[in-house]
Amino acid sequence: MSRRRFLEQIDKNEMLHMKDEVSKKFEIPFIMKKCDNKGFVFLFEKLKNYKTKVVANVCGTRKRICDALDTRQNELYERLVEAWRSP
Repeated sequence: MSRRRFLEQIDKNEMLHMKDEVSKKFEIPFIMKKCDNKGFVFLFEKLKNYKTKVVANVCGTRKRICDALDTRQNELYERLVEAWRSP
């Protein structure tokens, strides 16, 4: 699954769109720390001095990791071990 498609499938309640311009060095880590352990995916749309967007915390929950790997939660450990053994 492509990254774009994966992000499109994330529940809108799980994604925080940050439309204000932010600093990648100070503001992004600060915002993420304030929302720590809530599992949100962050989309920072405007970065100071950059023309790119930043997506962060994509694998913030076990469910999203399983969705990205197209596996069930009870099979996740085996899937990860298999991936580590043959990258």
